[in-house]
Formats: sequence, structure tokens, C-alpha cells
Amino acid sequence: MHVLFDLFFTFAYLALISVGSSRAVITEMERQVVIVHGWMSHQAFLEAYALGLLVPGPNMLNVVLIGNHIAGLPGAVASGLGMFGPTSCVLASVAWLIKQPNPPAWIKKFHAALGPVTIGLTLATAWNLGKDIFLKDVFSTVVCFLALLLSVRGLLNPGWVVVLALLVGAIKGFLAHS
Repeated sequence: MHVLFDLFFTFAYLALISVGSSRAVITEMERQVVIVHGWMSHQAFLEAYALGLLVPGPNMLNVVLIGNHIAGLPGAVASGLGMFGPTSCVLASVAWLIKQPNPPAWIKKFHAALGPVTIGLTLATAWNLGKDIFLKDVFSTVVCFLALLLSVRGLLNPGWVVVLALLVGAIKGFLAHS
């Protein structure tokens, strides 16, 4: 039961600090899940993250996979509620404020400030998740850079970036063993 509370509060914390984009907290999520709590390995985290990108729905469904890995169905529910519950309440409150006749001025200022913060956190996430392969060889570095560029510019859904990177890696592996 204790692990369910830990899952809920860990993901609630992550959801509330995910300014601009939930992908911006992947680095902190990995730190919490892998290092702080020791719930799974770095490789298992990467696999859950990649699989979460491939399934339809919100881009943070990987938290449900992580929760399921840790504590089965109750862990999946606790993680999902933690990730989506508190932010839904905050967003509903902000939506209510915006619809008022005179919405507070700080809302527009806060929204404008989130852009650079989100870009910086997204770049930190890309580095943290890909640092093992970025500098492995020139080919891997180019594939990682293109995947980052396509994702950040919104030119390709991150799920397709994962599939294309998998295909490119498989082709490279096939050519290397031929």
C-alpha cells in the first residue's frame, strides 16, 4: 500500500512541475523512478517511455506502464491518477479564470514565460535519455539530432520518430552484419 502512495505522490509532483509540456520532466521522472526509488532500471525506463509514445492517447501514458511494472494494476491506476489528476484540477481552475470578464494579467505573462523553459527542459530530456548513444558514432549522433529536430519542430509525432529510429537502427545493424 505504501508503494501506491509513493507512486501517486511522485507522479503528482512531476505533473505539477511539468511547465509547458509533460515531456519536459522526463529527466526528473527517470531520476525519481530509477535513482531515488530504484523501481526500475534505466533501460526498463527507456523502454516504458518509448512504448508510451507509441500508444494512442496522452503523451504521458508511459507513467501507467511504469506504475504497472512496479505494482501491477493498482500501481498503474495510482501513477495515472497522480500524473493526470492534479494538473486537470489546475487546468480547470485556469480555464475558469480565463473565462471571467477580467482575467488576471499574470496568466498571459506566465504563459509567455513557459516557452523558453519548456525548450530548455526538453533539450535536457533529450540529452539525458540519449547520452549513451549521442556520441557512440557519427551515424548515431546524426540520427539522434534529426529525431530531436523533428520532435521539437513538431514535424513528426514522437511515436513515429521512435519507429523511424528503430528502422534506421535495424537497417544499420543488418548492414553491419552483412
